[in-house]
Amino acid sequence: MRSGFLALLFCLSCIGPASANNGSGAAVQWLEKMNLAVTSMNYEGHFVYQCGDSLEAMHLRHHIGEDGPRESLSSLTGVPREVMRDSESITIIANRNGKLQISQQPAAGKFSPLKSIRPEKLLQNYHIALGGIMRIAGRPGVIINLMPNDDLRYGYRLTLDKMSALPLDLMVLDREGVIQSRIMFTDLKITDVDLLSLHHPDEEDKEAAKSLMLAKLGAGAGSPSAVVKRATLPQAKPEDAAWKFPSLPTGFSLIDYQKSAHTGLEHFVFSDGLATVSAYLEPLDNDKAFEGNTNLGSVRVFGRRLKDYQLTIVGEVPQKTLELLAASIQYHER
Repeated sequence: MRSGFLALLFCLSCIGPASANNGSGAAVQWLEKMNLAVTSMNYEGHFVYQCGDSLEAMHLRHHIGEDGPRESLSSLTGVPREVMRDSESITIIANRNGKLQISQQPAAGKFSPLKSIRPEKLLQNYHIALGGIMRIAGRPGVIINLMPNDDLRYGYRLTLDKMSALPLDLMVLDREGVIQSRIMFTDLKITDVDLLSLHHPDEEDKEAAKSLMLAKLGAGAGSPSAVVKRATLPQAKPEDAAWKFPSLPTGFSLIDYQKSAHTGLEHFVFSDGLATVSAYLEPLDNDKAFEGNTNLGSVRVFGRRLKDYQLTIVGEVPQKTLELLAASIQYHER
């Protein structure tokens, strides 16, 4: 179940950037309504996440405060876990064998499945069309289909709440129409109440925060001390990267780059406006390297050895896209 949860966070982390043409005007209007809804409303709800043979239940809370959006995503199946995000950091909390583990890292993107989409970029790679009406979570929803123009990406079907335009359902489909993954809400509430009165532990109130989180995750008062790890990444610029991707798969562009000064890990994020692919390059400390491909449900993984580095590419895209990205990489001496 752990791999499914990680795949979910990957799938939800970067669905972002969707002008419209005459044939898709109505669908684009609904996407614009959705953009306004996900950036201006407070909401919470339960949803199920299907990825391959894995099925997980989650609870999402989202609140827009004075300091920006705050989100909480907690698992309702498997190991108790919760991920919280504000404008500054992401906090990951897990209860393993009665021991609370807390780690923090700089905020990067969103993990809510309710994303804003800019149609202008998507129209370069997808055909956007209005579908019918479907009832999800007890609410009538309007279907929006985003079908790819080539075989380098999957298709998507969004069902938007007819009243609020918030997404109720998100399907990822292959070219044969087979569902690769699905996020479907079973209930969704829109509220103005601050549902995320949550805070990150610091030196002044770490014990109070630990007690709160232990209670949330069902651990006893006598549980061992929490393990708190904080990670910081220096500001990195793509032009300073030793590795380059001069020939990307059609429609994809680099949208983010980070490098760890401690481990030397380089992380590249590419997107076509909807689908997202991550490439990781890390120095090898032994002769073992992951080469070939595997998958976590609908999330494909491709690995190969490059000099003394491990290249791992991950994305909810067809295998061909990962292989094209891997073939384009080049090392540049600095």
